[in-house]
Amino acid sequence: MQQYQLFLKHYGVKGMKWGVRKKYETVSRSVVRGTYSVAAKLNPREMEYRLRKLTNDPKNENTKFLADTTQKLSDQSGVLPTNPKALKAIESMGIARHAQTKYNNLDDKDISRLKTYTDSARFSRSVNGYLAIGDPKTHAQEAANLKATLSKNKIDDLTVYRSCSLKFSVNGVAKKLDKHGDEELQKMFNQMSKNFNGKQLKENRVWSTSTSPLFAIDTWRAVNPTAASTYNTYMIIKCKGTPGVLADGTTSTGKSLVNTRSNQEAILAPNKLTYRKLEFDAERQMYAITVEAS
Repeated sequence: MQQYQLFLKHYGVKGMKWGVRKKYETVSRSVVRGTYSVAAKLNPREMEYRLRKLTNDPKNENTKFLADTTQKLSDQSGVLPTNPKALKAIESMGIARHAQTKYNNLDDKDISRLKTYTDSARFSRSVNGYLAIGDPKTHAQEAANLKATLSKNKIDDLTVYRSCSLKFSVNGVAKKLDKHGDEELQKMFNQMSKNFNGKQLKENRVWSTSTSPLFAIDTWRAVNPTAASTYNTYMIIKCKGTPGVLADGTTSTGKSLVNTRSNQEAILAPNKLTYRKLEFDAERQMYAITVEAS
């Protein structure tokens, strides 16, 4: 593995922070690990994310080619490959997209709303609960404020991912799923795609997604097997001018939007979803649903 030696460099301007510069050399992984020992104690995933930033090179033409090819094949088949190199290439390009994103219209109130949403899973569930069913009403104003912040910017021409669970009626599709073989299921999914392709539905929730399919699907399942066992689906979401932010981006003055940078979040507030495809991923034993969010 190609690795890096890290050294600190300062330009002597009062008030400037020390920055990390990269230099290509062969050094032990422990050197890099030691550099982020504090982050590791606070959040192991935070450190791993930073390590991936050091070892992935999105400027490499092969990385971009592999990422583009993988996404094109996924568009055709409706499912993601399980090859880790292919998925890591997509992850690398996502890291680059985050790093390049600067927001010049987010103030301190906006950043506070984003950090509050991402800091507490209980709070984010309550906000989405209100947006979905109008309860708890104590979160009505907070939900409106968050959506207003997310609507200041749009995510366009980017694919993001999330794990979830499709719900089926007991005596309807669910009963057929238990009895059908793979070939019969495939025919049923193809028919569903024909029936629903291009249809739209209004959306009023906020979604926490990831530009990394590794994090959103495979790594997440490995790290949280108990929770992951209840998830039977992953979504491939094509962002087409979708209200939202890349949470690992920064403001134009260099301020972070969220407190951690471990999962390459894209936070969406879509106005509508357009259904494109539903397939069964036999390797992962999950359904894969492709939608456009706008």
